[in-house]
Amino acid sequence: MQQYPQREWLNDEVHARPHVELHAPEQLSYLALLVNREERERENDHLHGLCRHFNITNELTDKRRGLFADLGKFRLKVERHEEFTSYMFFRPCRPETLFDNPVSGSLPQEWLDNLPGQLLVAAQVAIVPGSGQVLDTTPQGLSALFSGNRVIGAKIAAGAGEAFTDFRIAEDGYSRFLIFTHQLSSGQAGRAMQRLLEIETYRMMALLALPEARPLLPALKEADAQLVKITAALDDETCESDERLLEQLTDLAGVIENRISATYARFNATRNYASLVDIRLEELREARIEGLPTFSEFLNRRLNPAMRTCDAVDNWLHQLSKRIGHANQLLRTRIDVRREQQNLELLRQLNRRSEIQLRLQQTIESLSVAAITYAAVSLVGLVMNGLKSLGLPVNADLIMAMSIPVIGYLVYLGAGFLREAFKQDSGS
Repeated sequence: MQQYPQREWLNDEVHARPHVELHAPEQLSYLALLVNREERERENDHLHGLCRHFNITNELTDKRRGLFADLGKFRLKVERHEEFTSYMFFRPCRPETLFDNPVSGSLPQEWLDNLPGQLLVAAQVAIVPGSGQVLDTTPQGLSALFSGNRVIGAKIAAGAGEAFTDFRIAEDGYSRFLIFTHQLSSGQAGRAMQRLLEIETYRMMALLALPEARPLLPALKEADAQLVKITAALDDETCESDERLLEQLTDLAGVIENRISATYARFNATRNYASLVDIRLEELREARIEGLPTFSEFLNRRLNPAMRTCDAVDNWLHQLSKRIGHANQLLRTRIDVRREQQNLELLRQLNRRSEIQLRLQQTIESLSVAAITYAAVSLVGLVMNGLKSLGLPVNADLIMAMSIPVIGYLVYLGAGFLREAFKQDSGS
């Protein structure tokens, strides 16, 4: 059978970005960097440089958007997304060490400093088999693990495990996550860890639009006030001319459309990332731990206002564009109506001028017939007087008088013939 060219690619999409299996106790260092096209092209060479540093000769294992490698001291997983690349370094640890001696400390500092891209998320994750007697899991004890900060946590996977964080960047530049596996299998622990890190990463990616949205608010207020002023001038006949108002409206439309084009992709990505955060929160299947806010409660209070700000700015931009379009259409309609009235008045003036020209033409034509008739009769009189001087019995005055109506009629017919000939020439 003839197969669809991308059948295998589409089938393997459900296996993209597989999770890792974690066997507690284990610790993980996570980095997410924003990358452009040029930086992405340098990623493979940079990763091979890390392999050479640890004397690993085998190639990285490519598993559909995920690169895997065992570097001896730790394992490595790399995921490439549209806008960012994430790096996971994980290895077994002792339960009491937790965030001490992180995996990132085993990496060459020069290699870390030269990672392609801009660092957006850095996290240290500790996965331990259960609270047991090793750690103090009271709110005060957990707070001590997070530099005294308020801890956010919940039971996950329907109570099979627990997860905690403070959503803050510690002094070492990393945020911290703590996962107790309890009844979580190695696969469930890997999925829980991945969901927590995706929540952190997608949260930060969603917030990228906020620095662009907030500076737009004063500009949007100014643009809105300018639009109100222009629309108010439409009802005031004593204000500026319609052409001037149209010029101002066109300039304002250009500014708004430029800002819509500049922010469309970022705002659209923000909505998508925010929806992914909600999906990952649902997948955690949280249950409350007494005395601690859950991940959903904390992020709904802190992330949603920022998302609403971005949505409000985006909606304001599009509403301004629509309002400007309506005002533009109204103003152009009024200008077109006024121009049509001016054109109608101009046509009326042209008609009056044509009538005057026609009357002048008829008057001149009548005078021309009289003048030609007079000249022709004078010529007949001269001829008759000449004949009379030769001795012929000719009554010159009588013949001249009798020739007047004949000559006048012939001249009139000739003028009409010429007029019809001109009309035919102009019509052709």
